[in-house]
Amino acid sequence: EDWAARLAEAAAATASAGKGALVVVPDQRDVAALERACATVLGEDAFVALTADLGPAERYRRWLAVRRGTVPVVIGTRAAAFAPVHDLGLVAIWDDGDDSHAEPRAPYPHARDVLVLRAHTGGVAMLVAGHARTAEGQLLVESGWAREVVAEHGWVDTTLAMIARRAGVSRPM
Repeated sequence: EDWAARLAEAAAATASAGKGALVVVPDQRDVAALERACATVLGEDAFVALTADLGPAERYRRWLAVRRGTVPVVIGTRAAAFAPVHDLGLVAIWDDGDDSHAEPRAPYPHARDVLVLRAHTGGVAMLVAGHARTAEGQLLVESGWAREVVAEHGWVDTTLAMIARRAGVSRPM
């Protein structure tokens, strides 16, 4: 499964409805994967990436583009969770258990928590995605605030068997 393509498709669906989307990923490698997927699904001019690696001038230029509403989709690392996306309709986070999402300086905001607050206060859809569910993600489901979206067991079992065959293992663990 191509997680970056799925998140790009969710952002594209949101943008096609006339709303803004914000997707936060843990690190620059994930931003690069998501940039490729967004370029394919949305086109080069329909999104902007916000990361610390850009340098202050370029980061500010992109921030202003977001603030002015000239791009409907923002992707980036931890600080992008605060991006002033125009008419926000979706916030998403990939791999919310990654330590990179937690700010090491006071007041120590976690990107997931910032996005939960933005989703709740703004009536915005939220997608928490990853290879595994964190305890915090599970708490959102158990509390009734969120609903789980999972693959069908038949699909998962077939995929695990296929991966095991390719790896030369007689059966999956």
